[in-house]
Amino acid sequence: MIVKYNIYLSVVMAISRSVILRGASGTFANEFVLRQRNGKTVMCKMPKPYPPKTANQLANQERFKKANNFAKAAIKDPAKKAYYKSIAKPGQSAFNAAFQDAYHKPEVEVSKQDQKIIVKTKGKHRIEKVKVGEHFAVFKNEQWEYENKQPGGLLKVLVYDVAGNICSMEIQT
Repeated sequence: MIVKYNIYLSVVMAISRSVILRGASGTFANEFVLRQRNGKTVMCKMPKPYPPKTANQLANQERFKKANNFAKAAIKDPAKKAYYKSIAKPGQSAFNAAFQDAYHKPEVEVSKQDQKIIVKTKGKHRIEKVKVGEHFAVFKNEQWEYENKQPGGLLKVLVYDVAGNICSMEIQT
């Protein structure tokens, strides 16, 4: 008996129309894998294990998890949900806006005018507090201001947003 195999090859996988392989799945001689996709038998290369995650990948994974947890909590609070709904782009949900706010650190601009240190935020990040050195800045006129009473030297500026992100920088006074 002669069996005719109709196998269409591609770079990575082949679709089998063979009566013998129809409905088959599993590994074959540690060479390839048979899988079912959309009612068709597909032959693929053997899967390879993923390499271990790098420190950057693990940090990004943790950042993603924190942003997701923040967004879930934010949409449960009616006031926060209303805020994030108001800043959401067209077609974007309040959850997505909250996630984006938590995932990205606030972009800030620090400047010095006479003895004042001024911190302005770019975008729609809501800043909770600004710490300059050991003291906190005051929110006035859509910006955070700190009166520096000891000029000279470096001051560390920490900006905390509502999502728990901290942006750190130093300014020469």
